[in-house]
Amino acid sequence: MQRIDREISDYAAGVFLRHFRSGGLLGAENPSLDLARDLDLLRAHWAISTPVRKFLQYVIAHRHEAQALLQFQSRTDDAVARGRIDARASVIARRVAGHPSLIVSEEPVRSFNTGPNQIVAWVVQMAATYAERLFAMQPKSSAYAGLIEVAMGEIAAVKRLDALREPLKHVTTGRRPGANALRDAARSRRLIYRHAIAAFSSLTHIESGDEAELARVLQSTLLGPIEEWRRFELAVAVGIGEAISAEIGAPLRLSILDAHPRQPLLRCGRFSVYWQSGGGLYEPPVPEPSERRVQAILAAYGMVAAADRPDLVVVDEEAGCVTAIVEVKYLAGDTAHARFREAADQIVRYGRGYSGEANLPTLIRGSLIALSSQAPSLVDDAATAPYAIDFEGIKAGALRQWVQERLIPAP
Repeated sequence: MQRIDREISDYAAGVFLRHFRSGGLLGAENPSLDLARDLDLLRAHWAISTPVRKFLQYVIAHRHEAQALLQFQSRTDDAVARGRIDARASVIARRVAGHPSLIVSEEPVRSFNTGPNQIVAWVVQMAATYAERLFAMQPKSSAYAGLIEVAMGEIAAVKRLDALREPLKHVTTGRRPGANALRDAARSRRLIYRHAIAAFSSLTHIESGDEAELARVLQSTLLGPIEEWRRFELAVAVGIGEAISAEIGAPLRLSILDAHPRQPLLRCGRFSVYWQSGGGLYEPPVPEPSERRVQAILAAYGMVAAADRPDLVVVDEEAGCVTAIVEVKYLAGDTAHARFREAADQIVRYGRGYSGEANLPTLIRGSLIALSSQAPSLVDDAATAPYAIDFEGIKAGALRQWVQERLIPAP
């Protein structure tokens, strides 16, 4: 099971970037991402990743390692020389001001606003900017909150160091350090600058789509649901979105999870996919005789029937109707046939609340049952039955066939 769990996590990495509920570290190895869509969130993950945290922790532990340069600042004083006297400039100053005792001198001043320190300051400011953005997205129950707060505390401690106050004043996040500053920092033997270059290079490699660096950063930061079945539900949702996007040629837009209640997990053209929510289109159907008996038994004990909901619902927003119910089953100790029977029963039960009896067969045929493995084969393609698929089929692109044949059939 461990191998398929890791593959599911890699497959759904794009949506896990947006998963801000309670969860655990995934340790992604080959994350599947859309760089143009996910770049800002990847930068945010870089801000709390191992390369940046190692750099910050080193700076805090070796706060006196930043190197200053001796620079000369021109000073004009009355009968006081604070350094080497500039005779020519002194004569000119006296004649211009009519003051016979003015002295212009070159005062030696220690300055930390050097090229290598500019790299340090720029990395610190970028990490602060993106860590704050990521923290602002978090709900109270977010598993990221603690990790981000620790990183932000380290950033704040570094920004308070006297040696970095001057270079931090000159940092502009929209303008990156020049080639000379990067070269000087890379050539330095001081580890503070080596760590700064490592963090800077990590960000540039992420922005260029370097897969090895993406995996290295996300291994230390990417969180997802603790439960494997939740991860699989999200992976199926991503696969559905990508299949719809490929079929209709519209971009796939993923939402920030928990940003707004009842929002779709993803949108693509006129289609939206809701996770554990029906998009407000569910209408409780008239109870069947067996359901009324259950309700009566529960009422006798002062209880009501549980309001369960489908795993995923595909909604045609233009038509204002549900086009597919998706039941996702992660096999963990039970048989594939038992979980398939459970999913089939749920699709029929939920379908009654999303369509009238006349439209129920169409909704059932458009629906999907996704098992983590061992999906059964359909023996009667013309039957009023949902499509079945497992994770191997999802990776092989079989969801595109379901979209073509069942979800968006050709006119």
